[in-house]
Amino acid sequence: MLTISSEDEILSHFKGYEPQNAFRFWQWGKWIEVRVDDRLPTRGDRPAHMHCAQPDIFWAALLEKAYAKLYGGYAFLKFGTVGRALQDLTGAVVQSVPPSGPLLGGAVPRSTLLVAISGVEKETKRRRSGLLSEHPYSVTGLARVRANSSDSSQASGQSGDTSLIRLRSPWIGGEWGGVWCGAWSERSWEWNALNERDRELLSSRSSNDCEFWMSVSEFLSRFVVIWLAHIGPDDWALEPGLHTRTPWRAALAVRQWRAGFNAGGPHKFIETTATNPQFRIRVPAGHPAKAHVVVAVSQKYECYRSRNYEDEEIGFTIYEVPPGMQRVTPQYVSEQMPLDFAPLSNLREIATFFALPAGDFVVMPHSQQHREGRFLLRIFADQHTDVWEVNEENLVIQNIAAEFCDERTIDARILYKLRTRYPHEIDATQLQAILKAHGGNNRGFRGLGGINCGPSLELCRGMLALRDPALGGRLSIEHVPALIGLMRFWKAAFRRCGPSSSGTATISRGIWASKVSSYCLRGLLWAGGSTASNKVLEALVSRFTRSRQITLEGYLLSMARLHLAHERYHSLDAKAKASPLSLEEMILMTIYS
Repeated sequence: MLTISSEDEILSHFKGYEPQNAFRFWQWGKWIEVRVDDRLPTRGDRPAHMHCAQPDIFWAALLEKAYAKLYGGYAFLKFGTVGRALQDLTGAVVQSVPPSGPLLGGAVPRSTLLVAISGVEKETKRRRSGLLSEHPYSVTGLARVRANSSDSSQASGQSGDTSLIRLRSPWIGGEWGGVWCGAWSERSWEWNALNERDRELLSSRSSNDCEFWMSVSEFLSRFVVIWLAHIGPDDWALEPGLHTRTPWRAALAVRQWRAGFNAGGPHKFIETTATNPQFRIRVPAGHPAKAHVVVAVSQKYECYRSRNYEDEEIGFTIYEVPPGMQRVTPQYVSEQMPLDFAPLSNLREIATFFALPAGDFVVMPHSQQHREGRFLLRIFADQHTDVWEVNEENLVIQNIAAEFCDERTIDARILYKLRTRYPHEIDATQLQAILKAHGGNNRGFRGLGGINCGPSLELCRGMLALRDPALGGRLSIEHVPALIGLMRFWKAAFRRCGPSSSGTATISRGIWASKVSSYCLRGLLWAGGSTASNKVLEALVSRFTRSRQITLEGYLLSMARLHLAHERYHSLDAKAKASPLSLEEMILMTIYS
């Protein structure tokens, strides 16, 4: 009997088995592996597409084949861009910017790859300069030298000092080498005018045949765009060639926009934009220079047979906030202009490079208002900068009951009437009857019910559970006034926030038919004496709202479930030293119970 232990051994027994070559590409937050065989399309005696100068080296052609397989075929590669290819190959945050001197000084020392695209030149000028038109060149270094020529000093404008930039062409040798032949090239008089020590130092830095130096001023006049590829700390650690550069500190978050919860849209939507996911950047004081920060937001995409554009628009807004402000609020948005913003664009990823002074800043990724979708946020910053997501704790203010428990006379009257009409213990149906029967005619119950409206049976069951630790489904009649006081307090909080213009009830139907935008739920919880984490708030919106609106009934159910979860959790914690569930898990379970 033949025993085969591995898949490779099984495949090796079949005729026509080809060895597999594995390549990794970065796709929306993770590396995926693509395997291809050794069969390559050819034209004549060489690969038909990308190939190496040496005829016996095929890694470039195999890489291109794997990349074409990722996108569905060679034909689909023509829709790509330099930035997209850089991101797929390196996993970097990629952005395109116009060339500038300060940008080079800030990006080159860090773990950022720079690819510059040359401008369009006539054939005669191209032959004199050696540069290829509309061609990518890698930026590999900067230097400053003291020239011995007065002309060079005047050109640089810095008393004899000249700033140089080192570039590398992907073509090696030959007519299409694309190597600079102008000032500061190795055959120029500027190069020969340098002292021997400086020439040796610059030559050692450009040991590659396809690398060359040119002045920064010349570079800025001949190149039209720079692609910045900011390498994250994990990939920086795996690449020894980047260890001489300063690494970034990175924060990555995969989140989603949900209509009615956090799809608040750009900053022009003052009432809802503050509901967008918020991420805090803190630049501590005492650092001599500004902090360099890169913010990138990408929408969920599928690379296979991808098009040259994306369907949806994404962007982000950044606000500078006082240190004591925990979250950007609608009031703050209405009073303050954003520090900066990336306008909505239908791109796969949108990224911006910032130089921020000491202070606190909030980044809010957004799409179109009410548009749902997943997004990936990446923030790269200097090592001394802190980044975290803004998220409240799950809290209930315990002393709220004191605000409505002082009316002891009314409580006594209510208890007297209840004891004469109802048994000592009541169920949820009887509680509902109490609230509806005394809705508009009794002073103690005023506004809690009414004709053909009022608390539902589900709400009454939720309120009953707050005073039913034994889980018997019945409530002592003495607890009814306290529940009424609690409901009155929450209803007053709902009134203070006010029904939204998008859905208000008629006067005859009253507060029970009024609707408030579900984007206001965080403020409603705060007005009712509670705070909730982002995850809990999303669950409340999903459970108790409809068509991006919440009624008084849904709000009271939300408050009842939150209070019930807190009481159950603390009761568990009192009985056991170590609770098997976290408070957030308990709240989520209670919301859907």
